[in-house]
Amino acid sequence: MRRRLPSINALTAFEAAARHASITRAANELSLTESAVSRQISLLEEKLGLRLFNRIKKRISLTRAGVLYAARVGQIIKRIERDTLEVMAHEGNGATLEITSLPTVGAQWMVSRLGGFYAQHPDLTIHVSARSGRFFFTESAFDGALYFGQPDWPGARTDYLFDELLLPVGSPSFLRGAKTITAHDIAKHRLLHLMSRPDAWRHWCAKAGLDDINVMRGPRFEIQSMLVSAACAGLGVALLPRFLIEEPLRSGELCVLSHLPIHSEGAYYFAYPEEKADDALLAEFRAWLQAQAEEFRQPLPT
Repeated sequence: MRRRLPSINALTAFEAAARHASITRAANELSLTESAVSRQISLLEEKLGLRLFNRIKKRISLTRAGVLYAARVGQIIKRIERDTLEVMAHEGNGATLEITSLPTVGAQWMVSRLGGFYAQHPDLTIHVSARSGRFFFTESAFDGALYFGQPDWPGARTDYLFDELLLPVGSPSFLRGAKTITAHDIAKHRLLHLMSRPDAWRHWCAKAGLDDINVMRGPRFEIQSMLVSAACAGLGVALLPRFLIEEPLRSGELCVLSHLPIHSEGAYYFAYPEEKADDALLAEFRAWLQAQAEEFRQPLPT
């Protein structure tokens, strides 16, 4: 049976026009004329037997079918691009995994350890992307995701990695020569918040026995690297896990203001699609990640 496959030119033209919501911008991106892009889209619609765009004068918008098809076609084109680069890079040898991670944790914890993985698996390449929110694995090309939260990722299995222990940190100038300062003095400074940990300061103040502090005051930051930078710049005090700030602590940009810790409401996990539970390559990466997490969980020698 002959396959009902549209041409790659038609799919590329459709994907670009859908992404830009503009024939003109799609043509510019693809180095084609507007009429050529329009022609490819028309051929695609003829092959499918339905309209992908609503056309009002010179403006276009996706139909309901167009929205659904654009999402799938976009994923396929990205996958083809990645596979092409993979083959070019490895000349057909080796294999790759597509992993996504929280930006700061990926950079400061996982990526910094990948040298050991490559020493054990020189023919396996790990591509690392940054994502802060969850997604459906069925709508992406990712093989796994390092994330923070609860072990309840729809359509996925999860491996526990480690908990998050937060300490109050800030500029050394806040100490004024002392080794630590009181909880009340810490809370008097501007409080810096991470958007995904909105109750962190409330829990810390409660543990410290402070009930007269407006814990909601202060700026909020979307990712931890922003929070680290804000603390290093002396903008206020932040609650951060020590493993993310080892370098600022060594350089003297930051210091631990109190050794009173709190556990975050959640933990770090590695999620992966249920259908890839038996994937050999992914299993090797998961085993390595578990070994790294187990070593990391061990208490430091006193």
